[in-house]
Amino acid sequence: MRSLIYFFEFRFSLLQANTDGLLDRNMALLCNLLARGVCDRVYLFSYNPKDQAYLQQCHQQGRLPEGVLALTAPEFATTKLGAIVYSVIGPLLQRRKFQQASVLHTHQVSGAWTGILAKLLYHTPLLFRCGYPLSVRFKQEKKPLNYAITRLLEKTLMYMADHVGVTSRPMQQYYGQMREGTQVTLMPNYVDLSVYSPVTTYDIKRPILFIGRLVDVKNIENMILACSRLNLALHIYGKGPLEASLRKLAEDCKADVSFMGVVANTELAKLHHNYSIFITCSTREGLPKAVVEAMASGLIVVGTKTDGVLELIKDGETGHYIDGYDADAIATKLDWVRKNFSPKVGQAASRYVTRHYSLDHATEVTENILNQIGKFE
Repeated sequence: MRSLIYFFEFRFSLLQANTDGLLDRNMALLCNLLARGVCDRVYLFSYNPKDQAYLQQCHQQGRLPEGVLALTAPEFATTKLGAIVYSVIGPLLQRRKFQQASVLHTHQVSGAWTGILAKLLYHTPLLFRCGYPLSVRFKQEKKPLNYAITRLLEKTLMYMADHVGVTSRPMQQYYGQMREGTQVTLMPNYVDLSVYSPVTTYDIKRPILFIGRLVDVKNIENMILACSRLNLALHIYGKGPLEASLRKLAEDCKADVSFMGVVANTELAKLHHNYSIFITCSTREGLPKAVVEAMASGLIVVGTKTDGVLELIKDGETGHYIDGYDADAIATKLDWVRKNFSPKVGQAASRYVTRHYSLDHATEVTENILNQIGKFE
């Protein structure tokens, strides 16, 4: 029996993924690994005891294969303190499944310490997969204690992991400098090309599209101000703590902004066809999945120069860079893109993502790593 234990982020769950509209996207690669016979079972280490019952519903609906199973969390794991305790003792409470596991697979730095503990207890190979480094985030936010703790955690993961997977080249360099000898492989975010298809028509009069969390780092305030100055309609998909203040800002500046809420990832693929321009104004970003998906649909992406955007886009060919983060810079670039509107940019973006960021490619990369490090019979 070849089994993989997959660690969600700290306090995350299958139910939360569904609420956020991310369930199908997040599970796609794991389902592919099962379909290819790379492993027979995938056990999800999550923090909601209701995941077990919800997973059974997913099995009955055919949404997830029978090979995806949940390590049932105790009731106390729903509180923050309880989740901390469970993240430490979980490998002991679930020791039978951990003893039988062929490989451990983290999803982000947050919660990855459980993988370290499991490796120490059962000597199971560990794949440390991560997105944007938490230490970099906390350093930029000027939180020295958080930075020190996460930097120590990341270094420990680099020493303990049998293999490291990151989503972008800057992260590959960042983690590679922590410890020589640990192999760091590029495991880019993927798009399911069976779900996303290129738009067939472009129209400059369509609203500008944004998809993402409503948080400070997304720089949505300046996005709204820029669209207001140009009298452009903006549709925002997502939720977050800033929604109320962003609604007030849009009202105060009389911006044409529609807050569309959360939509399942598979539905967003269809909604892409109602738009032509996608915007991202983040002040920092790893390799943003929303941008990869927008490019797969052939949307013209206009984005600030974060690590992820710089890696994904070639300026003027597969998208457009914004030269700054304030409302003036955003408005200037949006105005230029509209005056120099070219569907060829979106079409080139779609071809690029199809070649380099497909689900099948990501599955092959992961399969090679797991076969290399896993205790498969």
